[in-house]
Amino acid sequence: MPINSRFELLIFDLDGTLLDTRQDLTDAVNYALRKLGFAELDRDTVTSYVGDGVRKLLERTLNHPEDEILMRGRSYFIEYYSDHLADHTRPYPGVVEMLQTLSGKRLAVISNKSQEFTVPLLETLHLAHYFEFIIGGNAGYPAKPDPAAVKAVLEKTGVPTDKALITGDSPNDILAGRAAGISTCAALYGYRPQSELMELKPDFSIRQAAELIEILEKGD
Repeated sequence: MPINSRFELLIFDLDGTLLDTRQDLTDAVNYALRKLGFAELDRDTVTSYVGDGVRKLLERTLNHPEDEILMRGRSYFIEYYSDHLADHTRPYPGVVEMLQTLSGKRLAVISNKSQEFTVPLLETLHLAHYFEFIIGGNAGYPAKPDPAAVKAVLEKTGVPTDKALITGDSPNDILAGRAAGISTCAALYGYRPQSELMELKPDFSIRQAAELIEILEKGD
C-alpha cells in the first residue's frame, strides 16, 4: 500500500538504526585487544564508543594510543570483522517490514561505518536492494555530522529539502540532517541515550522501527 506522506526521500543510519551490530563489533574489538595484549571490554562499553567510524572506535577503545598501536589494532579489527560481519548482526524488529512498505519511496543509507563493511553487510543480510544510495565512511564524503553526504543524495535525487527525512540513533544524524535543511527523526531504540537525542529536538522520534510508518501515514 502506498504511503501517503510528503516525504519522498528517506535516509537511514545503519548501526543502531537499521541493524543491531553490537555483538559483532564487540567481538571484533575484543579480538584486536587480545592480539595487542589488552583486557577485553564488555558490550555496553564498546557500544558506547560506536558511531564515528573504525578509527574513532579504536581510539576510544585503546584510550587514545600511539599511532603504531592504533594501526595494529585497526588491522586486527579489520582482519576479524571482515570475516564476521553478520555472525550475530540482524535487522531490528520491524525493519524489514518497514523497508518493504517503503518500497515506493527513494531510500538511502548514510553511515559513518566504513564503506568496505557497509555495503557487504547490507548485501549479506539481503537488504541492499532496498536502497538507491549506500554511502559509508571513506566513500568520498566527510563523516556525519558533516552534511555533505546528505546534500549529495539530495542533489542526485533532485528531491527538495522539505521532502526528505533522515532517521538515526546518534546526534550525528540529527545534526547532519539539520545542517542539510531536512527533517530529522531520532531512533530512540538505538545505541545513544534517549536524553542525548531529545536534547537536540528532532522533528520526530520513534521507539521502534514500525513507528516510522505511522509517522509517514499521518502525512505530516
